[in-house]
Amino acid sequence: MTAQVACVECGKPVSARIARRMKGLCLACLGRETTHTRKDPFYLFYNSLIERVHNSADGFGGLSEAEKLYWAVALLRNEINNGGFHQYFFNSSGSYYDYAEKGLVAVGAVQTLDLLRQAKEIVFPTIPVPVDTEVRRNLLPVVEPDSPNPEWERKLDELDQRFYANSDNLTPRLEAFAHEQGLVSDQADRDS
Repeated sequence: MTAQVACVECGKPVSARIARRMKGLCLACLGRETTHTRKDPFYLFYNSLIERVHNSADGFGGLSEAEKLYWAVALLRNEINNGGFHQYFFNSSGSYYDYAEKGLVAVGAVQTLDLLRQAKEIVFPTIPVPVDTEVRRNLLPVVEPDSPNPEWERKLDELDQRFYANSDNLTPRLEAFAHEQGLVSDQADRDS
């Protein structure tokens, strides 16, 4: 399991390695820090999805199929970059596992899909990934801070490293998908 530190802005746990590269910030705070990001149409689109999923009556169910796929893959990318596959499955992001798989297929990210499926087999080898966050958390292996890393943790760390080394260029793939599906217009890109 990768070492985690608190984001210097919000206190959310973030991978120590990622924090070193991002001035001690988590991805969300780093995004808020840059004015360019605030104008980026993909950043704005993703934040509109966050707003709709978390603050509308319909939540995730109110998204179109393309929006659900985009959401699930972007969430997967962000969680793994922030704290690895264990964090992805531990947090609410793991609830969207099936959509993440479908989304990775839709954007053509076959290597990342393979890594995701390998991670799933490590933590949930005999059952589908539970959608309910509490159920999933209760079934996940526990990280013991003062004990030697168990085999499952070493395997997830290896998958994390493989993801960081080659994440199928998920960001450009998501952007192309958003354009193809009409989620973000070409005009919005030119205006940013």
